[in-house]
Amino acid sequence: GEDACRTRHDHSPENLALLRRMALNLLQHNGPPKDSLRQRKLRAALNDNYRMELLLGEHNRKTI
Repeated sequence: GEDACRTRHDHSPENLALLRRMALNLLQHNGPPKDSLRQRKLRAALNDNYRMELLLGEHNRKTI
């Protein structure tokens, strides 16, 4: 199925590379400082709440 993949046409490779860089920047600059990048990737893949915290920047907010 790789030959039928449309991510190799037009601007798709550049767009996907940009999205990947943005995702890696979110993971590198947010999250628990003791966790490795690999741990943060796995946690974001498995935990919807953690992923939303990364996207919305709510990891530093405390609830009252």
